Amino acid sequence: MSSFLWACAKATPSTTESDPTGRPLERFSVLTYNALHGLEVGRFGVRPGEPTEERAARFNLQFEQLARVQPDVVLLQEVNPLPAMAEAYVDGLKRFGLQYGEVHQVDACGIRLGIGPGLVPSLNNGLAVLVKSPLRVRKLVGLKLSGGFGGCSDSVGFQTGELRYALIAEVENPATRGKFLAVSLHLHSGIERNEYFIQLIREATAQGQLQDPEHFDKVLAALAANQDRRIMELRTLMRELGRLQGQDDYLAVVIGGDFNFEPDSPEYHELELAGLQDSYTIAQPDTELHTYDLQNPMVNPETEPVPAALSRAIEDLPESRKQSIIAEYRKGISQARRIDFLFTMPGPSWKRKACVKQELFGTPDAVSVRTGSDHYGVLNTYRFDRTEC
Repeated sequence: MSSFLWACAKATPSTTESDPTGRPLERFSVLTYNALHGLEVGRFGVRPGEPTEERAARFNLQFEQLARVQPDVVLLQEVNPLPAMAEAYVDGLKRFGLQYGEVHQVDACGIRLGIGPGLVPSLNNGLAVLVKSPLRVRKLVGLKLSGGFGGCSDSVGFQTGELRYALIAEVENPATRGKFLAVSLHLHSGIERNEYFIQLIREATAQGQLQDPEHFDKVLAALAANQDRRIMELRTLMRELGRLQGQDDYLAVVIGGDFNFEPDSPEYHELELAGLQDSYTIAQPDTELHTYDLQNPMVNPETEPVPAALSRAIEDLPESRKQSIIAEYRKGISQARRIDFLFTMPGPSWKRKACVKQELFGTPDAVSVRTGSDHYGVLNTYRFDRTEC
C-alpha cells in the first residue's frame, strides 16, 4: 500500500498527462459499507422490506454521511437494484458537489432474461466500487466465488441457489500512473457465530436438550460446511488476485466487505496465511469496532431468518427443543461483533511514511439518531503529515 499511498501524497505530473488537481493529496481514505438491500427474504423469494418513503430517507441519509467524510474509495455491498442504485449513489453525491465514478457486479438476480423486471422484480442485488475524482476506476472482473450453476449480470441471470461474488476493480492515480486493486465482497453467511454456537450446542447436549448425539453431529457438520464454503471463496479470490498481479504492476490490494466471520476464526487466519493484514491491527483503535451492534437501531436479531443449514440440522427435533436452539442462536447473533473488515496487502512498511486511523462509519450522532444500514461501515484514513497522526 505504501507505494500507491505515497504516490498519491507526492504526486509528480506525468509527462503524458498533467495532474488534474494541480496539488498533491494530503490524505487518502477507504470505506467498506454494507448498505442494506432493504429486501424481505423468504424461503421462495424476496419482496420489498420497507416503505418507499422510508427507503428514500435511508439512502438520502447515506448520501449525506458519505458527503461528510468524502472517501476516496468506497466498497459497497447489498446495493439493490443494480445498475440503477449504483448510479443513484453517483448522482446523490453529485448533489453535494462530489464527482465519483462507479463499477458494479450483480450477485443475486433470480431469473432475468433481459432489460426490465425479472421473475423477482425487486431483486438485482450486488456489489459496487465508487472512486472519487481525480482517481479513476475500471472493472476488471466480477468473480463468482461460489454457488455452482448459474450466474448474474445487469440484465441476464439464472439463479437457483445462493451465489457469491467478488467485484475486483482497478483504481488509478492519473497523476502518477500508480494503480492498485480494490475488492468489494460479501461472503456466504449461513450459521454465524460459529465457535460461540458450538459451545451453546455442547451445553444443550450436556443439559439433555439434545439427547441424540446425531443431532449434535448434524449441527456441527452444518457449521463446518458454512465455514469451509467461506474458506473456498477466499481461496478462489486469492487465486484470481495472484493471476491479475502477474499481469500488471499493481502496487497494492485492498479488500473490504461483509465477511460474515469474526477475528481469530479459521477464515480470518486463512487470509493472514495468504499475506493479507487486517488494517484494524495496524490502526490499533482504542476500542473494538463492532460493525454489527444492537446499539444500531436498525439491528433486530428477532427478525433475522433462521439459516437454512440450521433449520435442516434440527428439523427432526421436537418443537420445544428446536425453538430452544433457535433462541440460543438468536442470542448469539445479537451480541456485538466485528464482521466487516478492510484487509490490505502487502505488509505495513508504509507506516514509515503514513499513519492510519480506523473508525466506524454511519453511527448515530448529534445530528441524526437514525442510521442508514444495519451494519456500520469501516473507514480507514491514511495521513502523510505525521504531525497530524
